[in-house]
Amino acid sequence: MTVGTKAQVYHGTADRTAGGLKKDDLMKTAAGRIVSKKAHAAGLKAIQRLRAAGFVAKKGEFKLFSKRGSKKAASPKGRKMMTRANHKKRHNAAVKAWTTRRSKKPTMGGRRSTRRRFF
Repeated sequence: MTVGTKAQVYHGTADRTAGGLKKDDLMKTAAGRIVSKKAHAAGLKAIQRLRAAGFVAKKGEFKLFSKRGSKKAASPKGRKMMTRANHKKRHNAAVKAWTTRRSKKPTMGGRRSTRRRFF
């Protein structure tokens, strides 16, 4: 067999993968997965770069956490005050939405009567 999966190539039953990887190009990770050496190295490099940027694993998640003692962590996050101009803008937008909704009511049909009709 000449072309096979990464596992087949790694175990010696195939010569190369469809992508052209040979046994010398493959390795087994600590978790037991068979990956290319090049991809493994690129992944390690990416993790190093992310860690330097402040990404860490915490409670099973790998995400950006603010570093302890940094200015960002110390600054309080308060609610922004609504200025008079912004309040007016928001109110005008809401009024516009209400009026357009009201004007688009169906003219035919309307609400059904709550009284039952027997005849």
